Amino acid sequence: MTTENTAAGSRKRSGWRVAAATALALLLPVTVLAWICVLATPEYGRCLTYGEQCDPASDVLLPIAWWSFWASGAAGVAALLLRSTWTVTARIRPALVLGQMALAIATPAAVIASG
Repeated sequence: MTTENTAAGSRKRSGWRVAAATALALLLPVTVLAWICVLATPEYGRCLTYGEQCDPASDVLLPIAWWSFWASGAAGVAALLLRSTWTVTARIRPALVLGQMALAIATPAAVIASG
């Protein structure tokens, strides 16, 4: 752990907290990039335009992408909001961050697989 000396006093910065913030910051750009890749395919364009050649698995994969996106965001925010002074934080924050990262990987994977 590193400490920062600020005017408000010393503050501990945990590696798990930095990982949560990084994963939270990358969640939206990676998801948008996955959607751009899917929307650029002619099959998905035809599916959106005419309703033809739609992948039947997208009925399952798109809700998975939706819920994993929001669950990853919620886990990241919860990991950031935990106070370092709480004794339970040392056990909960790593689990939240690992879950957040797993969901952040599942989101673009489900989006790309739906295309």
